[in-house]
Amino acid sequence: MSRQGMDGLWSAVGDTMAVNFWATSLAVNTLSILRAEPATYVNSVEALICSHPREASWMISLKFRFLDRHVQFDPRKFGWPWVPETVSWVAPTAMALIALERAKRRGLVRGSELQRRLRLGTEMLIDRACPEGGWNAGNALVYAVPLRPHVDTTALALLALRPLYHLPIVRNSLRWLLRNAECPSAYSLAWMILAADVYKNVGVNVSPAINSARDRLAALVEDPRTIEDTSTIALAAVALGLDPISNPFEVEW
Repeated sequence: MSRQGMDGLWSAVGDTMAVNFWATSLAVNTLSILRAEPATYVNSVEALICSHPREASWMISLKFRFLDRHVQFDPRKFGWPWVPETVSWVAPTAMALIALERAKRRGLVRGSELQRRLRLGTEMLIDRACPEGGWNAGNALVYAVPLRPHVDTTALALLALRPLYHLPIVRNSLRWLLRNAECPSAYSLAWMILAADVYKNVGVNVSPAINSARDRLAALVEDPRTIEDTSTIALAAVALGLDPISNPFEVEW
């Protein structure tokens, strides 16, 4: 809590006061899971709701819609940036949606603006999906060229979009994710396991993919050269926890 700013937002590392929406969303989600006293972070929830990326500005929105067509997305559908005064990205948007949905279900916040931000963030993720499924870091097309999905961002988006499994783009993205159980990144594999876990009741092919990914992750963490930071260690520990996984990113929809 000592890292929380007066406005309720958190920085990502150290004593710097540079606001980071990913870190703020992660902190809100953690405090909500731990059933912390709501007064300690309700202003953080409100700050997330009130935060907007650059494309929310009508001038920037017009620029992306009619002038700058190098990246093709609908700026009217926006989520959250990594830091203020920048555009939406997939990872912080997905984490903010998870945190706000959990806060809503705890009864910490309600109202039309919350619903609007949840709707816009969801629409933004769907709009930014790669044509064949999955998500890149921010956009699906650059200079009319489809970008390749990333395992970690695809997993995060799928965690946030679990209620929308009926949509073809979500189902296609899950299939893409499950085909990548041999990913060489321990960080990405851990996210894949956590995301696939919330879909394990949708089809018989999900659990085998989870088991394969966990075997792969367990082998990777035995080699210290594959672990580059403490966030990967922590994420791998959660993903490799005892069955059933106590998934801190699953919301009871």
